Amino acid sequence: MNRPPYDGPGPDDERGGGMDEQSLRQLLQGAVGDIEPAPDALEHIRRAVPARRTRRRHALVGAAAALILGGTALPAVVHVATTGDEVEERHANTASSQHSPEEPGAEPDGVGDGGGRPEQGEARNHDEKREQRKNEGSKGNEPKPAASSPAGSLPAPTNTFAAVSPICDRDQLGKGSGSVGPADRDGRVYGAFRVVNVSRAVCTVGGPGTVAASPRGSAESGRVSVVDHTPGDAATGLPDPTTEPSEVILQPGQAYEVKFAWIPTADGARSSCAKNTGGASPAPSAGGGGASASPASGTAAAQQPSVPDSPPPTPPPSVVLSHTPDVGEPAIADAKIDDACAGTVYRTGPIVTAS
Repeated sequence: MNRPPYDGPGPDDERGGGMDEQSLRQLLQGAVGDIEPAPDALEHIRRAVPARRTRRRHALVGAAAALILGGTALPAVVHVATTGDEVEERHANTASSQHSPEEPGAEPDGVGDGGGRPEQGEARNHDEKREQRKNEGSKGNEPKPAASSPAGSLPAPTNTFAAVSPICDRDQLGKGSGSVGPADRDGRVYGAFRVVNVSRAVCTVGGPGTVAASPRGSAESGRVSVVDHTPGDAATGLPDPTTEPSEVILQPGQAYEVKFAWIPTADGARSSCAKNTGGASPAPSAGGGGASASPASGTAAAQQPSVPDSPPPTPPPSVVLSHTPDVGEPAIADAKIDDACAGTVYRTGPIVTAS
């Protein structure tokens, strides 16, 4: 819209002593009425806005990089400054310690009653205290000698594998077997279960697993129990429980063992079980042996009804032990203890075998 140019305030404006809103609007519109945008203004805006955003993004990236570099270089600067202070302190201590030899009987500096220079003694005491504090602080940062660590400077292989070895799956444990040794004169029997890592990966045995006891024959089921081996118990032939490892890591093909001991009770021998459950033998006749019996008694015995056959003898007592790994069923190995009537089974945790 073309408007006439504004030629300044008219007579009405001067008489009114001011400019009304309409006149002010006309003034402003007339001032910018000739202004038109350049033909390429829109294209320039389309190029300038992305460019400005790019420059702003580059500035932010540069500031972040400078911040990271400053944080990385700060420890080095602090180290250099600290080293420079230590060197200056060392030179100052060396210069203060170099003094002329004193005459015999003369008192040290800073201790005399006015004849010496007290300020030198105070400065030296201050330097000595500062050096002492610096030495005490550096003692805590000194590396310990390799001989002070029990395993030397290299980490133990078990600790290294523990950080990367997962828990053994049931499919990784196999080739289970049980072994039972001979009984001693007190009827004590020792044995072990052996389990092998049959996989091609290193794994960790998650726990001790279970050992179950199943009485057979004339063994008393209520008097057979399984307990953990503890210090001071009756299973003195088992390894010391305080030396058992906290975790067992198996290499491919390596095995672990769970050792056990059968400790019978005082009346837990086979003879005691047979004595309690065995059938009674026939009582002898009152007249002595069978050869002295009269013919009449023989005829009377023949006329008596026949006695039914006695029941079959009870199988000998025994206890069958089975071991199940910590990951669950099925049981991986069995072991049978013969001539066992009543007693306690003491078991250990998993122990890595030598081979």
